[in-house]
Amino acid sequence: MKVSFSLSNTKKRKEMISSNDRLHYAVKAKLTAQLRAQARLKTLGSVNVPYSPKKPCRVLITVYSPTRRKLDPPNLYPTVKALIDGMTDAGVWTDDNHEVIKSMTFTYGGLSGDEKYRIEIEVEGERK
Repeated sequence: MKVSFSLSNTKKRKEMISSNDRLHYAVKAKLTAQLRAQARLKTLGSVNVPYSPKKPCRVLITVYSPTRRKLDPPNLYPTVKALIDGMTDAGVWTDDNHEVIKSMTFTYGGLSGDEKYRIEIEVEGERK
């Protein structure tokens, strides 16, 4: 399963949270709720049998940037965490703990091709 999110990160339109941001708690809470709701709506009904401790998975996060500036993909973890929580709400997995999600890998994917960041979340069943 692969899902893609296109998010803006400008002063006028902030839709992402970075580990380096120093946001007021109310602003951060609002952004987190919006990201979580967006992920829930986008992934609702996308899996028949949710991932669980008996059916674990791996998650690959690929971040595409709108500019050529250097990017540290794991700095977007607060954004990804909200998206993962929304996927939990949608029933993609029973919980997002270590027994269900065995690994979470961040990678840089290159340029997004427009003025927004693109975050792709790919979920694969764990190979035994």
